[in-house]
This record gives sequence, C-alpha cells and structure tokens, in this order.
Amino acid sequence: MPTALTAVHLNERVYDELRTRILTRQDPSGAKLSLHALADELGVSRSPVHHALTRLVSEGLLSVRPRRGYFVTPVTARAVAEGYDVRLALELLAAERTVGRVDADRLERLAELLEATDAAISHDEWDAANAAFHEFQIDLAGNALLSHFYRELSVNLMMQVIRGGHVEGHADLVTEHRRIVETFAAGDLASAKRAIREHIETGRRIAVQAIERAGGEL
Repeated sequence: MPTALTAVHLNERVYDELRTRILTRQDPSGAKLSLHALADELGVSRSPVHHALTRLVSEGLLSVRPRRGYFVTPVTARAVAEGYDVRLALELLAAERTVGRVDADRLERLAELLEATDAAISHDEWDAANAAFHEFQIDLAGNALLSHFYRELSVNLMMQVIRGGHVEGHADLVTEHRRIVETFAAGDLASAKRAIREHIETGRRIAVQAIERAGGEL
C-alpha cells in the first residue's frame, strides 16, 4: 500500500503533467479531458487524476460542465481583462500597506528579484522569475491572505498560455519592474501606484493583442 508521502508525490506529478499540457496547449482550448482516459494514459489510478483535475478547476485552467466532464478553459480578452482588474486591486492594496515601511534588507531583495527578471529575458525562466518578483512585492505587505489570493489568480496562468514560452515587450516589462522598485525605495506611494498601474496596463495590452491575433481566444 503506498505511503502518504508517495501519494502526495504522485498527486504532484500528475498535476504537474496535466498543468504543463494545458499551459502549452497540448490539450487545446475547449478540449474535453476524461478522468478515466487520463488515468489509463498516465498509468495511475483515478485518484491522483481526480485530485489534479479538481485543482486545475480551482485555478481556472479547467471548467466543469454538469454531466459532461472537464474542459480546457478558453483564454479570452474578457477573462484576461477581468483578471488584470483584480490583480491591479491587490497590488495597489499591497502598495498602500508597504511603501514607506520597507526596510533596507527587503528592498535589496526586491532589487535582486528585479535583476533576476532582467537576466531571464527570452529564456524559459521568465515566468518563474517574474512570479517571484511580483509575489515578493505582494508579500512585503505582510498579509498572508492577500499573498494567498494573489498566488491563486488565474490571470497569471493565462499569461503563460498566451506567451507560450515567448515574452513579448520584455524590455518594457523589466523597465517597469525597475520603476516599481525605485518608487518603493523612495517611499513615494503616489508614484508607486502610477508605476503599478502602468505595468498592469502593459501586461493587459500584450495579452489582449495576442488573443486578438489568435482570433479571439487561446
């Protein structure tokens, strides 16, 4: 009988496999995912597959249709726009709790994470470096629930689908990261909010343009 540790590892392995397939659109928009077929394909029981599918639904990558099953959620301009609205609200709230109150060590760490995004330009590490920068930016507020909600935003995963490994407008993104760090270091809340708004709008624009080029959804 598998140990609890083995079961957790298997759950994570199946989840990572299915998540990667969706983010890279190996399973395209609107595709139906069968729990039984996936279990057979991956050579596992239905339990870890069900666990993974449920988790992917909670992240917004899959949707459930009653009596029909699981389907890959399309990435639309409306979904992205709404997601960025929520992300903006959370980042502005975090800034209000943070700017002017951050010690030198944490500002230095934020600057290090900024440089990591610069180094990751045009590489597979961009998504991880970008996430680390923004998650630390939110964590500076010291609100665990805020940090949790930010990490659960589906728009961050949507951007991975949209980019498909290609980072467009990366120079602008890193420049805007730098401006955010500078405003935090200066303790200038008004400028920090403007920098955050500008950065969110850049991300929204990149996403919507990519979706429009793809015919309205990805």
